[in-house]
Amino acid sequence: MSDEQKEPIDHKRYFNDPEYRKKILQEKKEKANSESGNSGFSLFNNLDPRFIKASKWIGSIAGILLLFVAGYIFYLFQGLPSAEEFENPETAIASEVRSRDGITLDKYFIENRNWVRYEDISPHVVDALIATEDHRFYNHWGIDTYATLAIPWHLINGRWQGASTISQQLARNLYKKIGQEFSVTRKFREMITAIQLERRYTKREITEMYLNTVEFPNSTFGIEAAAQTHYGKPAQDLNITEAAMMIGSLQAIYAYNPRLFPERSKSRRDIVLSQMNKRNFLTDREFEVLASEPIELDYHPPSKAGRQSRYFGEYVRQQVTPWLEENGYDLYKDGLVIYTTIDSRLQKHAENAVKTKLDSLQGIFEKEWTSSNSDEYMDLYWEKYPQYLRQFLRETDRYKNGFAKYDTKLEKVVFDSLFADSAFIDSVKRANTRLQAGFVAIEPSNGNVLAWVGGTDYGNVQYDHVYQSRRQAGSTFKPFVYAVAIDNGYKPYHKFSKFPITFYSREGKIWNPKDATVPEGPVKVSLREALARSLNNVTVRLLPEIAGAPGTNRLWELDPAARKIKQMASNLGIDMSNTKAFPSIALGTANVSLIELTSAYTTFVNAGVHIEPIAITRIEDKEGNILQEFHPEYTSEVISPETAYIMTDMLRGVIRGGEDFFGTGVRLRNTYGVQQDVAGKTGTTNNAADNWFIGMMPHIVMGAWVGGQDNRVRFNQDIPSSISIGQGARTALPIVGTFINNVTSDPDAYWKYDAFEPPPGFVMPEDPDKTRNEMLKDANKGRIGW
Repeated sequence: MSDEQKEPIDHKRYFNDPEYRKKILQEKKEKANSESGNSGFSLFNNLDPRFIKASKWIGSIAGILLLFVAGYIFYLFQGLPSAEEFENPETAIASEVRSRDGITLDKYFIENRNWVRYEDISPHVVDALIATEDHRFYNHWGIDTYATLAIPWHLINGRWQGASTISQQLARNLYKKIGQEFSVTRKFREMITAIQLERRYTKREITEMYLNTVEFPNSTFGIEAAAQTHYGKPAQDLNITEAAMMIGSLQAIYAYNPRLFPERSKSRRDIVLSQMNKRNFLTDREFEVLASEPIELDYHPPSKAGRQSRYFGEYVRQQVTPWLEENGYDLYKDGLVIYTTIDSRLQKHAENAVKTKLDSLQGIFEKEWTSSNSDEYMDLYWEKYPQYLRQFLRETDRYKNGFAKYDTKLEKVVFDSLFADSAFIDSVKRANTRLQAGFVAIEPSNGNVLAWVGGTDYGNVQYDHVYQSRRQAGSTFKPFVYAVAIDNGYKPYHKFSKFPITFYSREGKIWNPKDATVPEGPVKVSLREALARSLNNVTVRLLPEIAGAPGTNRLWELDPAARKIKQMASNLGIDMSNTKAFPSIALGTANVSLIELTSAYTTFVNAGVHIEPIAITRIEDKEGNILQEFHPEYTSEVISPETAYIMTDMLRGVIRGGEDFFGTGVRLRNTYGVQQDVAGKTGTTNNAADNWFIGMMPHIVMGAWVGGQDNRVRFNQDIPSSISIGQGARTALPIVGTFINNVTSDPDAYWKYDAFEPPPGFVMPEDPDKTRNEMLKDANKGRIGW
């Protein structure tokens, strides 16, 4: 029977007659099998096609949703920290340079952060944090369930109240990949990460990490940096109101910045105090008293806090960089502590001496270059050196950009525009004629650098005048000439003519350096007096003697002397690789750095043994583990102890003078009252661009330099030398004298009063022509020994 011929289904019978129902079902089964070619049975054969279609649609949607959920979960976990990151969270911690007595001299950081242990944080800070940010901190497992479930209630009531725990906030601070944006995904990641942190760390560790990673006002990161910046004290010394102010500012570090908005900051602080009272950290009476106190800061700008010695810090950075690169450390993130030989008290006095004297010298310098009836800044200088102003202008950005600005290739057009702006011209004049200075102090027995001042304004002049600047040494180089002579058998009492001498080259050219004036008195003077008075004529007359050609006036025959002097300076630690051995070397034409020159003089004090200066003693990691230690580099004896002591004794004469002469450094005693055993040497270059002074004591050798940023800045030589400051004795020596006075007035500063000691069994050579009475007379006056 065909389908068309089959009788229709009787539904009433179908539901009441079992046999009829079986028959109908069998027919449907046979029909389905014949259509599909499959004798099997399908579960959907008896379902309504519309239901089947709906089921398939629902199944597709469910599959898509399942894939979406799986993908979202995968995406969610991709943004979570790895197991390694959980175990070793990375936080950029500032590295520090510290003095030998533990004072921070400089920092290196991306984020100004000093990690401090939990026990070194004031408990008031922890109390304020718990009371304000997460009072159920000790009872939850990373998520505050009560606060989280209460969020909808707060939203219904029209206000937002955060539910992030300290652990959740720490998760954001530690792992930047979690992000800061407001989103459900970020919140899920934050929660998961907080739970993981709680599993791995104790509550105490989480508190420590939080307070060391969170940002406070004024670009400070971590509670220690914040305390030092805002109160000038370590975090462990913060009192209740200070702690409350710091914690209160976390809600909005700009809006509650106590420096910018003190009233607003106080209001927020009082809210924190109120919460501390509410959570039983404060009594009602304590809250009432503390809330009445004003905000009182001891603000230290973050760019300067712990960064008082920027010049020295930059030197240290350059010295440790090769070691850091070799060992895989990041100076700006790894929280290293670099201990140095600097004594913080001596450093403080050195910086004060340089700044104080340089400020006063600048005024005198400008006055000496300004005519009495002129309103122009240093008019005499620009008249004498007219070419310098245009040179200085060519170094400015306005000059360099002027050609494009005025669409010209003519320099005259650019200069005309610049000179039309008188204020700009004046600023260029003033900026380029600022005096600069450097100071360094070294302990001669071990090479330790005790104080280092590379300049006074690192923000504007990132050029260190202790080790980067190389300038002509002038007369401070003369002791190396005399040391060669003493090493070759000459004695302090040997005498030479004080008048100039002329030498001739093979080409007939003349070399006849001479003193500005010839001192009165006998024709001949002793080497002791010549060095004390810094006489060029006698120094030059030594050259033929040192060269082994006494009496010669042939310039080329002085070359052996020049080579010996160059070698002596090199042996004493001065880099002479770029200095040619010409006879003029005897008068200080070699370019030297202040630290090299000062270090060379330590050899005289240290019995002829030169020790390279050392500034860094060890490097520690943030946990205090020693990573590397550094030790002085001792050299063998470069001059004999006897030569070293004779040179020291001759340099005493620079300060003391003699029976019938004054030394060039006598102001150290007469003006600055330094009465202890001291030796030294002044120095001034012929072009009046560089002034030097080296002061020597048994326990310390001090070097100072004063001049311009380059040798175009010069002192006025047209003024009589008796009143001009263009001498080492009137510029560099006062820095050393002021330093000594400041240190000796400080009972806590490192200082000694020992006298120079001769080598065992040594007797100072004396002029055999002297009578016994003269020797006794000198001895009574203190000229022999100390």
